[in-house]
Amino acid sequence: MFVVPYMELVGRTLMRRAYARGEMSESVSKLSDKFKMIYVADLDGLVKNRPQLDVAREIAEEMPMMYEGGVRKANNVIDMLITGAEKAVVGTATLSHFEDLKVAFKLSENITFKADFRDGIVSFDPHIAGRAFRDLAGEVVEIGIKDIVVPKQLASEAAAAKAELGFSLGVISSVDDRDAMERLGADYVIAADYGSLMGNE
Repeated sequence: MFVVPYMELVGRTLMRRAYARGEMSESVSKLSDKFKMIYVADLDGLVKNRPQLDVAREIAEEMPMMYEGGVRKANNVIDMLITGAEKAVVGTATLSHFEDLKVAFKLSENITFKADFRDGIVSFDPHIAGRAFRDLAGEVVEIGIKDIVVPKQLASEAAAAKAELGFSLGVISSVDDRDAMERLGADYVIAADYGSLMGNE
């Protein structure tokens, strides 16, 4: 069980970068001493379909990165990976169609599938939206994807599916939930509250 720090990118406009050059590199460099990977959720990519690929590239130069930049179509996976990301995270909330996930995996095996959840699995594609997690996870694993991320609300259901299907499971939760998630069978926790693990700097 390990902790993956969660970081959000937000704030780019047409006229300016959200972060000064080198600003992210310095912050992430400190994290790389304590953690083996970082999870970056690019809110500009997720909400506006305008990912901050240049900033993500700076982060990936400092440490291995899982990058969720709002993959909608299969070819968007390549955009995420050219930043140097170790994994392109494909979330159900932005994915246009399940078939795009299949095509994306043909383009690269460096994909993490993320089940977005709000009173059920969220998606534009009726093939995904509202489905039982186990059924959806079975299809994802059948494609060849072996890494799945879920929010804490799906952790128990996902852990049961993991035991049956054999994928790697990440749970978006709190550092405080680390032991409970480990007992469930999660492989890692993605946490925004990682500061307590940084020690006295």
